[in-house]
Amino acid sequence: MKYKASTVQAFLQRIVESLDAQIQHIETASPQTFYGNVFSEIPEATYWVVTGKGRVRHIADKISASLASTGTPSYFVDAANEAHGLPLLSPSSRVLLLWRRYQPVADLTRLLEAIPASVAVDIVTDVTDLPVNRAANLFRIVGVESSALEVPNDIVALAMGDSCVAGLESARKFTELDFLKDHPKGNLGKTIAAAQSAREISYLPPPVQAFAALKEEREGVRNLLEGLDAAAVTEWLDVFSRPWERIITTGMGKPGYCMRYLAFLLNELGRSAFYLHPAEGVHGDLGRIGERSLVIAYSHSGETDEVLNILPRMKERGATLLALTNNTASTMAKAADAALKAGAPEVDPIRKAPTGSTTAALSLATALVCSDRPAR
Repeated sequence: MKYKASTVQAFLQRIVESLDAQIQHIETASPQTFYGNVFSEIPEATYWVVTGKGRVRHIADKISASLASTGTPSYFVDAANEAHGLPLLSPSSRVLLLWRRYQPVADLTRLLEAIPASVAVDIVTDVTDLPVNRAANLFRIVGVESSALEVPNDIVALAMGDSCVAGLESARKFTELDFLKDHPKGNLGKTIAAAQSAREISYLPPPVQAFAALKEEREGVRNLLEGLDAAAVTEWLDVFSRPWERIITTGMGKPGYCMRYLAFLLNELGRSAFYLHPAEGVHGDLGRIGERSLVIAYSHSGETDEVLNILPRMKERGATLLALTNNTASTMAKAADAALKAGAPEVDPIRKAPTGSTTAALSLATALVCSDRPAR
Protein backbone atom coordinates (compact mmCIF):
# COMPACT_ATOMS: atom_id res chain seq x y z
CA MET A 1 0.00 0.00 0.00
CA LYS A 2 1.24 3.49 -0.89
CA TYR A 3 0.60 5.74 2.08
CA LYS A 4 -0.57 9.23 1.24
CA ALA A 5 0.02 12.57 2.90
CA SER A 6 -3.70 13.29 2.49
CA THR A 7 -4.47 10.64 5.13
CA VAL A 8 -2.22 12.41 7.60
CA GLN A 9 -3.80 15.76 6.74
CA ALA A 10 -7.30 14.36 7.28
CA PHE A 11 -6.32 12.98 10.69
CA LEU A 12 -4.82 16.31 11.75
CA GLN A 13 -8.00 18.04 10.60
CA ARG A 14 -10.03 15.80 12.94
CA ILE A 15 -7.81 16.88 15.82
CA VAL A 16 -8.34 20.55 14.94
CA GLU A 17 -12.09 19.98 14.81
CA SER A 18 -12.02 18.29 18.23
CA LEU A 19 -10.11 21.24 19.70
CA ASP A 20 -12.58 23.61 18.02
CA ALA A 21 -15.49 21.83 19.70
CA GLN A 22 -13.76 22.01 23.09
CA ILE A 23 -13.10 25.73 22.72
CA GLN A 24 -16.71 26.41 21.75
CA HIS A 25 -17.92 24.40 24.76
CA ILE A 26 -15.77 26.41 27.19
CA GLU A 27 -16.71 29.69 25.54
CA THR A 28 -20.40 28.88 25.96
CA ALA A 29 -19.99 28.06 29.65
CA SER A 30 -17.39 30.86 30.17
CA PRO A 31 -13.80 30.05 31.20
CA GLN A 32 -14.52 31.09 34.80
CA THR A 33 -17.37 28.57 35.07
CA PHE A 34 -15.58 25.76 33.23
CA TYR A 35 -12.34 25.87 35.27
CA GLY A 36 -14.16 26.55 38.54
CA ASN A 37 -12.01 26.82 41.66
CA VAL A 38 -8.93 25.01 40.32
CA PHE A 39 -6.71 28.07 40.00
CA SER A 40 -7.55 29.33 43.48
CA GLU A 41 -7.37 25.97 45.27
CA ILE A 42 -4.48 24.15 43.54
CA PRO A 43 -1.82 26.60 44.83
CA GLU A 44 -3.01 25.78 48.37
CA ALA A 45 -2.60 22.01 47.90
CA THR A 46 0.61 20.18 48.77
CA TYR A 47 0.45 18.11 45.56
CA TRP A 48 -1.74 17.81 42.49
CA VAL A 49 -1.41 14.09 41.86
CA VAL A 50 -2.17 13.18 38.24
CA THR A 51 -3.42 9.71 37.36
CA GLY A 52 -4.72 7.70 34.42
CA LYS A 53 -4.40 4.24 32.92
CA GLY A 54 -3.83 2.59 29.56
CA ARG A 55 -2.87 4.83 26.67
CA VAL A 56 -3.98 8.01 28.43
CA ARG A 57 -1.68 7.34 31.39
CA HIS A 58 1.18 8.74 29.30
CA ILE A 59 -0.82 11.91 28.69
CA ALA A 60 -1.38 12.17 32.46
CA ASP A 61 2.33 11.60 33.11
CA LYS A 62 3.29 14.37 30.68
CA ILE A 63 0.81 16.82 32.26
CA SER A 64 2.21 16.03 35.71
CA ALA A 65 5.76 16.67 34.51
CA SER A 66 4.75 19.99 32.94
CA LEU A 67 2.99 21.07 36.13
CA ALA A 68 6.03 20.17 38.21
CA SER A 69 8.33 22.16 35.95
CA THR A 70 6.19 25.29 36.22
CA GLY A 71 5.76 25.73 39.94
CA THR A 72 2.98 23.28 40.84
CA PRO A 73 4.18 20.31 42.93
CA SER A 74 2.88 17.26 41.11
CA TYR A 75 3.63 13.62 40.45
CA PHE A 76 2.06 10.76 38.52
CA VAL A 77 0.40 7.59 39.83
CA ASP A 78 -0.53 4.77 37.45
CA ALA A 79 -4.26 4.14 37.81
CA ALA A 80 -3.75 0.54 36.66
CA ASN A 81 -2.82 -0.16 40.28
CA GLU A 82 -5.23 1.97 42.26
CA ALA A 83 -3.97 0.56 45.56
CA HIS A 84 -0.51 2.01 44.98
CA GLY A 85 -0.14 5.45 46.53
CA LEU A 86 -3.64 6.85 46.10
CA PRO A 87 -5.15 5.51 49.38
CA LEU A 88 -2.23 7.13 51.25
CA LEU A 89 -2.86 10.67 50.04
CA SER A 90 -3.28 13.39 52.66
CA PRO A 91 -6.32 15.71 52.71
CA SER A 92 -4.08 18.53 51.50
CA SER A 93 -3.48 16.73 48.20
CA ARG A 94 -5.70 16.85 45.13
CA VAL A 95 -6.09 14.30 42.34
CA LEU A 96 -6.35 15.11 38.63
CA LEU A 97 -7.80 12.06 36.88
CA LEU A 98 -7.81 11.56 33.10
CA TRP A 99 -10.48 9.09 32.06
CA ARG A 100 -11.59 8.19 28.52
CA ARG A 101 -14.84 6.57 27.50
CA TYR A 102 -13.10 3.54 25.97
CA GLN A 103 -12.04 2.50 29.50
CA PRO A 104 -14.26 0.23 31.70
CA VAL A 105 -16.56 2.10 34.09
CA ALA A 106 -15.96 -0.57 36.76
CA ASP A 107 -12.27 0.35 36.79
CA LEU A 108 -13.19 4.00 37.34
CA THR A 109 -15.44 3.11 40.26
CA ARG A 110 -12.66 1.13 41.95
CA LEU A 111 -10.21 3.95 41.36
CA LEU A 112 -12.45 6.59 42.92
CA GLU A 113 -13.12 4.31 45.90
CA ALA A 114 -9.35 4.01 46.45
CA ILE A 115 -8.96 7.79 46.83
CA PRO A 116 -9.73 8.99 50.38
CA ALA A 117 -13.02 10.87 50.66
CA SER A 118 -11.15 13.85 52.13
CA VAL A 119 -9.10 14.31 48.93
CA ALA A 120 -10.49 16.64 46.25
CA VAL A 121 -10.78 15.15 42.76
CA ASP A 122 -10.71 16.89 39.36
CA ILE A 123 -11.63 14.77 36.33
CA VAL A 124 -10.85 15.35 32.65
CA THR A 125 -13.21 13.04 30.79
CA ASP A 126 -15.41 12.56 27.74
CA VAL A 127 -17.74 10.17 29.58
CA THR A 128 -21.19 11.75 29.46
CA ASP A 129 -22.76 9.72 32.28
CA LEU A 130 -19.84 9.55 34.71
CA PRO A 131 -20.79 7.47 37.81
CA VAL A 132 -19.26 9.81 40.40
CA ASN A 133 -20.62 9.44 43.92
CA ARG A 134 -18.42 12.17 45.34
CA ALA A 135 -17.78 15.86 44.84
CA ALA A 136 -15.55 16.40 41.84
CA ASN A 137 -14.74 19.10 39.31
CA LEU A 138 -15.52 17.79 35.84
CA PHE A 139 -13.59 19.14 32.88
CA ARG A 140 -15.77 17.73 30.14
CA ILE A 141 -14.17 16.82 26.82
CA VAL A 142 -16.61 17.30 23.96
CA GLY A 143 -14.33 16.73 20.97
CA VAL A 144 -15.76 15.46 17.70
CA GLU A 145 -14.67 11.83 17.40
CA SER A 146 -14.61 10.23 13.96
CA SER A 147 -11.82 7.73 14.58
CA ALA A 148 -12.27 4.24 15.97
CA LEU A 149 -9.08 4.77 17.96
CA GLU A 150 -10.42 7.97 19.57
CA VAL A 151 -6.96 9.50 19.49
CA PRO A 152 -8.16 13.10 18.82
CA ASN A 153 -9.74 13.35 22.26
CA ASP A 154 -6.50 12.13 23.85
CA ILE A 155 -4.89 15.17 22.21
CA VAL A 156 -7.68 17.36 23.61
CA ALA A 157 -6.95 15.96 27.08
CA LEU A 158 -3.28 16.86 26.63
CA ALA A 159 -4.19 20.39 25.50
CA MET A 160 -6.52 20.72 28.50
CA GLY A 161 -3.65 19.81 30.81
CA ASP A 162 -1.44 22.39 29.13
CA SER A 163 -4.15 25.01 29.60
CA CYS A 164 -4.09 24.26 33.34
CA VAL A 165 -0.31 24.75 33.31
CA ALA A 166 -0.84 28.20 31.77
CA GLY A 167 -3.56 29.13 34.25
CA LEU A 168 -1.46 28.08 37.22
CA GLU A 169 1.55 30.03 35.94
CA SER A 170 -0.73 33.06 35.99
CA ALA A 171 -2.05 32.25 39.48
CA ARG A 172 1.50 31.88 40.82
CA LYS A 173 2.97 34.80 38.80
CA PHE A 174 5.58 32.31 37.63
CA THR A 175 8.67 33.76 35.91
CA GLU A 176 11.43 32.58 33.58
CA LEU A 177 13.90 32.69 36.48
CA ASP A 178 11.58 30.44 38.50
CA PHE A 179 11.62 28.08 35.53
CA LEU A 180 15.41 28.16 35.38
CA LYS A 181 15.72 26.97 39.00
CA ASP A 182 14.20 23.61 38.01
CA HIS A 183 15.99 23.50 34.63
CA PRO A 184 19.69 23.97 35.44
CA LYS A 185 20.61 22.00 32.32
CA GLY A 186 19.25 21.61 28.82
CA ASN A 187 18.63 24.01 25.95
CA LEU A 188 15.81 25.93 27.66
CA GLY A 189 17.86 26.56 30.77
CA LYS A 190 20.82 27.75 28.68
CA THR A 191 18.62 30.22 26.79
CA ILE A 192 17.17 31.76 29.96
CA ALA A 193 20.52 31.88 31.73
CA ALA A 194 22.09 33.68 28.78
CA ALA A 195 19.48 36.45 29.05
CA GLN A 196 20.41 36.98 32.75
CA SER A 197 17.07 38.63 33.49
CA ALA A 198 13.40 37.73 33.39
CA ARG A 199 10.98 39.33 30.94
CA GLU A 200 8.10 41.23 32.48
CA ILE A 201 4.95 39.23 31.83
CA SER A 202 1.44 40.68 31.62
CA TYR A 203 -0.62 37.89 33.15
CA LEU A 204 -4.29 37.46 32.38
CA PRO A 205 -6.70 36.21 35.09
CA PRO A 206 -5.97 32.46 35.45
CA PRO A 207 -9.14 31.08 33.76
CA VAL A 208 -8.74 33.55 30.89
CA GLN A 209 -5.04 32.67 30.61
CA ALA A 210 -5.91 28.97 30.50
CA PHE A 211 -8.54 29.49 27.81
CA ALA A 212 -6.19 31.65 25.73
CA ALA A 213 -3.57 28.88 25.92
CA LEU A 214 -6.07 26.29 24.71
CA LYS A 215 -6.95 28.44 21.70
CA GLU A 216 -3.24 28.86 20.92
CA GLU A 217 -2.78 25.08 21.08
CA ARG A 218 -5.52 24.73 18.46
CA GLU A 219 -3.81 27.31 16.26
CA GLY A 220 -0.49 25.49 16.63
CA VAL A 221 -1.96 22.25 15.30
CA ARG A 222 -3.84 24.10 12.54
CA ASN A 223 -0.70 25.92 11.40
CA LEU A 224 1.25 22.65 11.42
CA LEU A 225 -1.45 21.11 9.22
CA GLU A 226 -1.48 24.05 6.80
CA GLY A 227 2.31 24.06 6.50
CA LEU A 228 2.70 20.32 6.05
CA ASP A 229 5.18 19.33 3.34
CA ALA A 230 3.36 16.57 1.46
CA ALA A 231 6.52 15.28 -0.23
CA ALA A 232 8.39 15.07 3.09
CA VAL A 233 5.42 13.30 4.69
CA THR A 234 5.34 10.74 1.88
CA GLU A 235 9.08 10.12 2.27
CA TRP A 236 8.65 9.67 6.05
CA LEU A 237 5.74 7.27 5.56
CA ASP A 238 7.62 5.24 2.95
CA VAL A 239 10.25 4.45 5.58
CA PHE A 240 7.72 3.86 8.34
CA SER A 241 5.64 1.45 6.26
CA ARG A 242 8.39 -1.13 5.86
CA PRO A 243 8.03 -4.43 7.78
CA TRP A 244 10.17 -3.54 10.79
CA GLU A 245 10.73 -6.18 13.42
CA ARG A 246 10.64 -3.56 16.19
CA ILE A 247 9.84 0.14 16.39
CA ILE A 248 11.60 2.08 19.14
CA THR A 249 10.48 5.56 20.15
CA THR A 250 12.74 7.97 22.04
CA GLY A 251 12.81 11.53 23.31
CA MET A 252 14.04 13.43 26.36
CA GLY A 253 11.98 15.34 28.90
CA LYS A 254 8.42 16.23 27.87
CA PRO A 255 8.95 14.88 24.31
CA GLY A 256 9.83 11.58 25.99
CA TYR A 257 6.37 11.32 27.54
CA CYS A 258 4.88 11.91 24.09
CA MET A 259 7.03 9.11 22.68
CA ARG A 260 5.90 6.76 25.45
CA TYR A 261 2.33 7.42 24.36
CA LEU A 262 3.29 6.80 20.73
CA ALA A 263 4.86 3.42 21.56
CA PHE A 264 1.65 2.40 23.38
CA LEU A 265 -0.45 3.47 20.40
CA LEU A 266 1.79 1.61 17.95
CA ASN A 267 1.26 -1.62 19.87
CA GLU A 268 -2.51 -1.06 19.74
CA LEU A 269 -2.13 -0.67 15.98
CA GLY A 270 -0.37 -4.02 15.73
CA ARG A 271 3.18 -2.68 15.39
CA SER A 272 5.57 -4.11 17.99
CA ALA A 273 7.07 -1.08 19.75
CA PHE A 274 8.72 0.09 22.95
CA TYR A 275 10.14 3.31 24.38
CA LEU A 276 13.86 3.81 24.98
CA HIS A 277 14.95 6.54 27.40
CA PRO A 278 17.92 8.28 25.71
CA ALA A 279 19.74 8.94 29.00
CA GLU A 280 19.48 5.24 29.86
CA GLY A 281 20.61 4.37 26.35
CA VAL A 282 24.20 5.46 26.98
CA HIS A 283 24.24 3.31 30.12
CA GLY A 284 23.69 0.06 28.27
CA ASP A 285 20.09 0.18 27.06
CA LEU A 286 21.23 0.66 23.46
CA GLY A 287 21.61 -3.12 23.51
CA ARG A 288 17.82 -3.24 23.10
CA ILE A 289 18.20 -2.07 19.50
CA GLY A 290 18.72 -4.77 16.90
CA GLU A 291 18.83 -4.98 13.12
CA ARG A 292 15.61 -4.31 11.24
CA SER A 293 14.68 -1.83 13.96
CA LEU A 294 13.13 1.55 13.27
CA VAL A 295 13.77 4.39 15.73
CA ILE A 296 11.34 7.34 15.86
CA ALA A 297 13.02 10.21 17.72
CA TYR A 298 11.42 13.49 18.77
CA SER A 299 13.41 16.54 19.88
CA HIS A 300 11.98 20.04 19.54
CA SER A 301 15.39 21.60 18.95
CA GLY A 302 16.93 18.59 17.24
CA GLU A 303 20.01 19.29 19.36
CA THR A 304 19.10 17.54 22.62
CA ASP A 305 22.39 16.15 23.96
CA GLU A 306 20.94 12.91 25.35
CA VAL A 307 19.31 12.07 22.00
CA LEU A 308 22.36 13.00 19.93
CA ASN A 309 24.58 10.86 22.16
CA ILE A 310 22.76 7.66 21.21
CA LEU A 311 22.48 8.24 17.46
CA PRO A 312 25.92 6.93 16.38
CA ARG A 313 25.57 3.61 18.23
CA MET A 314 21.99 3.19 17.00
CA LYS A 315 23.26 3.48 13.44
CA GLU A 316 26.11 1.05 14.16
CA ARG A 317 23.54 -1.48 15.37
CA GLY A 318 21.70 -1.24 12.06
CA ALA A 319 18.75 0.91 13.08
CA THR A 320 16.96 3.29 10.72
CA LEU A 321 16.05 6.72 12.12
CA LEU A 322 12.92 8.80 11.57
CA ALA A 323 12.97 12.26 13.16
CA LEU A 324 10.35 14.73 14.35
CA THR A 325 11.72 18.17 15.18
CA ASN A 326 10.97 21.87 14.92
CA ASN A 327 14.38 22.34 13.27
CA THR A 328 14.84 20.32 10.09
CA ALA A 329 18.36 21.74 9.74
CA SER A 330 19.36 20.30 13.14
CA THR A 331 21.95 17.62 13.84
CA MET A 332 19.27 15.03 14.57
CA ALA A 333 17.34 15.81 11.38
CA LYS A 334 20.50 15.55 9.26
CA ALA A 335 21.31 12.17 10.80
CA ALA A 336 17.83 10.81 10.06
CA ASP A 337 16.76 8.77 7.06
CA ALA A 338 13.71 11.06 6.92
CA ALA A 339 12.75 14.06 9.05
CA LEU A 340 9.59 16.13 9.45
CA LYS A 341 9.03 19.55 10.93
CA ALA A 342 6.87 19.10 14.01
CA GLY A 343 6.52 22.13 16.20
CA ALA A 344 4.47 25.08 17.39
CA PRO A 345 4.98 28.02 19.77
CA GLU A 346 4.68 27.36 23.50
CA VAL A 347 1.41 28.61 24.96
CA ASP A 348 2.24 29.17 28.63
CA PRO A 349 2.75 32.80 29.77
CA ILE A 350 6.55 32.56 29.95
CA ARG A 351 6.64 30.82 26.54
CA LYS A 352 9.14 28.26 27.77
CA ALA A 353 7.32 25.17 29.10
CA PRO A 354 6.80 22.44 26.47
CA THR A 355 3.09 22.88 25.78
CA GLY A 356 2.07 23.96 22.28
CA SER A 357 5.15 22.28 20.79
CA THR A 358 4.43 18.87 22.30
CA THR A 359 0.71 18.97 21.49
CA ALA A 360 1.42 19.78 17.84
CA ALA A 361 4.20 17.20 17.58
CA LEU A 362 2.13 14.43 19.16
CA SER A 363 -0.78 15.36 16.88
CA LEU A 364 1.47 14.86 13.86
CA ALA A 365 3.07 11.70 15.25
CA THR A 366 -0.31 10.05 15.86
CA ALA A 367 -1.54 11.11 12.42
CA LEU A 368 1.54 9.55 10.83
CA VAL A 369 1.38 6.19 12.59
CA CYS A 370 -2.39 5.92 12.11
CA SER A 371 -2.04 6.54 8.38
CA ASP A 372 -1.72 2.82 7.62
CA ARG A 373 -4.61 1.75 9.83
CA PRO A 374 -6.95 0.92 6.90
CA ALA A 375 -4.42 -1.67 5.70
CA ARG A 376 -4.33 -3.52 9.03
